[in-house]
Amino acid sequence: MTDLQTGFRVAPQTKKAIRQIAANARSALGLPAGRVNWAAFLEKLHSYGIVVDIFEASSAPVGQGIEACWIPESNTLYIQDAVYADAVRGGARATFTIAHELGHILLAHRRTINRAQESSPMAIWENSEWQANTFAAEFAMPLTSIRSTSLCTATQIASYFGVSLQAAEVRLRKLRADGEI
Repeated sequence: MTDLQTGFRVAPQTKKAIRQIAANARSALGLPAGRVNWAAFLEKLHSYGIVVDIFEASSAPVGQGIEACWIPESNTLYIQDAVYADAVRGGARATFTIAHELGHILLAHRRTINRAQESSPMAIWENSEWQANTFAAEFAMPLTSIRSTSLCTATQIASYFGVSLQAAEVRLRKLRADGEI
């Protein structure tokens, strides 16, 4: 998961609003309640005007160590070849990584320069990385599916949605802390 310190200020979004955006996206894309077939999903993105560019780690488009990134100016989703290969195999880590970048896309994140914004502390709900992580959790592990299938352990959530155990543990902990399950 991405370090929230690296996020930039974006229009504020509540968890509830982000959850609805994720649910609407899953519905509009015709995705099943459980695992997403990421290979098929990534193939379909071009029909929405999104370019998927697979790159080698040694030739990262925006900096070394980047696994994936969204560049809105070119409508391009860059995915490191190892992450793409993991996604095609149904890999758990790739699921959250790609869902995170999809969050940036669907939440319309664009970096803007505004001196006034930089001088005031950024609230968590204005942080692009918090929003994208929240979207990824909601998109990859929808609360409605967790409830309807009575998933109550991180292992069950990880297995059902094809996410990492770490992502499932964080999701479960936050849902319990918020009294949602």
